[in-house]
Amino acid sequence: MSNRPKIGVALSGASGRAIAHIGVLEVLRENDIPIDYMVGCSSGALISASFATDTLELLKEELHTLTIRKLLNTWSFRARGAIFDYNAADVFQKYTKGLSFHEVANPRLGFVATDLDSGDIVNITEGDLLPAIKASCAAPGLFEPVIMNGRILVDGGLSNVVPTKAAKSMGADIVIGVNIASSKFIYEKRLPIWRGYRFVTRMLGLQFIREKILPMLSSRILFQFDSQSDTLEEEDIKIPGMLSVLTKALDHALLRSEQWTESELACDWMIEPRVKHLGKAEFDKLDFIYEEGRRAAKLAIPHIKKLIENYKPPVLEKIGQEIQNLIKD
Repeated sequence: MSNRPKIGVALSGASGRAIAHIGVLEVLRENDIPIDYMVGCSSGALISASFATDTLELLKEELHTLTIRKLLNTWSFRARGAIFDYNAADVFQKYTKGLSFHEVANPRLGFVATDLDSGDIVNITEGDLLPAIKASCAAPGLFEPVIMNGRILVDGGLSNVVPTKAAKSMGADIVIGVNIASSKFIYEKRLPIWRGYRFVTRMLGLQFIREKILPMLSSRILFQFDSQSDTLEEEDIKIPGMLSVLTKALDHALLRSEQWTESELACDWMIEPRVKHLGKAEFDKLDFIYEEGRRAAKLAIPHIKKLIENYKPPVLEKIGQEIQNLIKD
């Protein structure tokens, strides 16, 4: 097995449905499928961290008892930058054990976020796990962006819900994707928020909204949605107000959706539990979602084992192709 291919797993986001990921990972482990790299998006980042820190059983137990009331108790209302905030240390510390990426080398982890200014996908692989998870889960307009390494970061699902390309770029030879999201991006054209946003921006023009409408709103309503948060001590970067974050996010989502091609998946096998029709907060169906993750993974095991068995390093594959060409000639 020393010459086996490196295996990468990419976990999508999908809030409460993420318990399906736990079922998938358990089945992979039960069938001795090695995992060298794991990249998570949004709630998938939390599952990845828990897997790597050996707290997955604890997380599974708590997810099985999750309710709307328990979830909302971890959130607090904010007036600037986002509607809600949550104390990441209180919510995630028990699953990360306060560790950094370098302290959990097996598997190597990556959490994807989106650069709010450029719209680029950012794969976080260094530093503490805690702020990286918070950045990957920072849904624009809902939770405040996270400043990291000179960038303002928001939810990775804004760029791509299933981070298969990130897993491939880390060094995985074979990438297994796990997709439980109902859409490719957290904001898609078919969602109601799109219809209103696109109608208004087409009628008035986006620049007019930012330069004229938002300043008027921020000066007239109690919670100045477009205000600037305090400057970070270590860097001269300010987090925009909630409406600015949301309009930037929608801009990037529109561009991404127009440029998206399925070839960007960089995935060798996609596991897709049948849970996409369920809501992200249907906590009364968590047992079903977990079991569906296990069922889908069991069906995928023979295919994954075949991929591993038939894998040929790129150099050997190229040599074999050249030999075949010589025989034909």
